[in-house]
Amino acid sequence: MLRAGLVAVFGLAAQDTVAPSTVLVGLAAVLLLWGGVRGTPQGRAVLAVQAGGAVLFCGLALAGLAVDADLGRYLVAAGWFLHGVWDFGHLWRDKVVSRTFAEWCGVIDVLVAAQLLFLAWPRAKNGRETPPRGP
Repeated sequence: MLRAGLVAVFGLAAQDTVAPSTVLVGLAAVLLLWGGVRGTPQGRAVLAVQAGGAVLFCGLALAGLAVDADLGRYLVAAGWFLHGVWDFGHLWRDKVVSRTFAEWCGVIDVLVAAQLLFLAWPRAKNGRETPPRGP
């Protein structure tokens, strides 16, 4: 699945037919279905919580694609940030994923959310576009 995710992010970004985020949402759905059919080492209750998280994060990603770019940026940033909080929850509980993965992913997710908000900041300042600089 990691390879499929990397292909989705880097390979599909090179073309303009299918958004990589759409493929990643599909991969998440496949993993949830797989876990539902085959079971998970942590049990059905943990799978249900993971499914709820997947619905939330995938919903934010798809909503971000469906609205205008400015609102979409905030929705996607919220998804990244909340996923980082989710990962820190895994780190604190020491369940579901390895601690090193939860640490790495949590930090990256929060930084990506901050970057998305930072990129949006000049446009939101005073409710109008920031004039271009230079000659």
